[in-house]
Amino acid sequence: MMELSNAKTTTENTHILDSCFVRSKEAMREYLLKLRDNVPDEMAVCQRDIESQVREWRAHNFFYDLHVFRSRTHDVDLELKQTWPRELFCRVVSFFYFWD
Repeated sequence: MMELSNAKTTTENTHILDSCFVRSKEAMREYLLKLRDNVPDEMAVCQRDIESQVREWRAHNFFYDLHVFRSRTHDVDLELKQTWPRELFCRVVSFFYFWD
């Protein structure tokens, strides 16, 4: 399990360093839930649905594993406010991430 110190949380964003090394949905969920328990309730990680954050994280990992935008997909930024096209995109891409 990654250290919680790998995450930088604000009210608008959750930035997770080296997120590409967390492979399974369950490990992502566990990390986000543990992070929620250790930050104030107004932080973005606490305000956004866990499954939505996991889908976005998996979409980042998908592109990282394909060597696409590696400099941008090595870490993940889970912004509080997502547009519906981005949410839809993450749902579709996450479906193809088979490395659990």
